[in-house]
Amino acid sequence: MARVLVVDDAPETRLLVRTLLTHAGHEVFEAADGSAALSRATEHQPDLVLLDFSMPAMSGPEFIRALRADPRVTRTVVALYTATAMNPALRDFMEMYEIEHVIPKPSEPLELLAAVERALTS
Repeated sequence: MARVLVVDDAPETRLLVRTLLTHAGHEVFEAADGSAALSRATEHQPDLVLLDFSMPAMSGPEFIRALRADPRVTRTVVALYTATAMNPALRDFMEMYEIEHVIPKPSEPLELLAAVERALTS
């Protein structure tokens, strides 16, 4: 299956997502902020990053900018897993950094798994 990096500052969210994805057969890595996520992304080179948009230390947007600037992981698929409401600025940001998937938080477990599979096969 896939290698997935889950980036969220809420430990309970990371636990829930890790449990679901591990049960589905994926290898899961975690980070509580963008800075730790960047380190894990370059170390593990995941197939997908599930990224919360609003985090301390290094926000989701700062993480994406750094990820896209690193040639080792620049093509990594990123899906926003966020409660941030969709707006024109967020759409523009997603287009600029080639982010095609938004998974609303919270999501039902089966919806989250289906969204992850869509992101992995796009």
